[in-house]
Amino acid sequence: MNDLTGQWAVVTGASKGIGAGIAAALVAEGAHVLLVARNEGDLVAAAEALRAGARDDQEIRTQVADVADRDSVRALLEVVAGLPTLNVFVANVGTGMLRPFLEVSEDDWDSIVGLNLTGTFLCVQGAARVMAGQPEGNKSIIVVSSIRGLGARPGVAPYAATKAGLNQLARVAAYELAPEGIRVNVLSPGITATPLSMEHNPELLRERTVDVPMGRAGSPDDMAQAAVYLAGPGSGFVTGTNLVVDGGESLW
Repeated sequence: MNDLTGQWAVVTGASKGIGAGIAAALVAEGAHVLLVARNEGDLVAAAEALRAGARDDQEIRTQVADVADRDSVRALLEVVAGLPTLNVFVANVGTGMLRPFLEVSEDDWDSIVGLNLTGTFLCVQGAARVMAGQPEGNKSIIVVSSIRGLGARPGVAPYAATKAGLNQLARVAAYELAPEGIRVNVLSPGITATPLSMEHNPELLRERTVDVPMGRAGSPDDMAQAAVYLAGPGSGFVTGTNLVVDGGESLW
């Protein structure tokens, strides 16, 4: 049900964490993958790791791009349009900060909205335009959001606002793009133990895990397996939905 052999997938924010996990899972299902990230060194390392486990006939390509920069996004979309086909696009890039609401500056707001919401919109719209011009086949867009788009936590106002915006962006896009055979779904992770979170804020990770009924943080692989479902033919009649993968964290 999840076989993606011969299909092409693009994953932004693919060099580390959830994005790297999703890319690895797509490769494991047979897809060719274009990895996208800002840091070329991290991108090359991620690609080499994937090639080591891929089949000889699988292609792993890379593209350096900054989703917060509109010219960079345009250049990325030109590369995407030049792929043999585009079956799966995973919009995974995002950033946030912990800052009290009254201390959030205009620059803070503009920076997070520019990357999380505007950058994702441009990527999703560009990918949809490419898919709309293709013949029938698997066409899946996955927007990686967060359970912060579903509920409130102190200190994350700009981040939560952008994630809620992404949820609605995906719903409207799903409605409009369905006649083109394009499915658009949201993946909303809960607290996830990525290398970055483990390195920079392990104490916060431990504190937040207390709120998870299943008793642990999620892993990049937890998110990746959910993304594989949304990417492949097994979810062929699923669009406009938000798949929450959080161990029950949002239930409270």
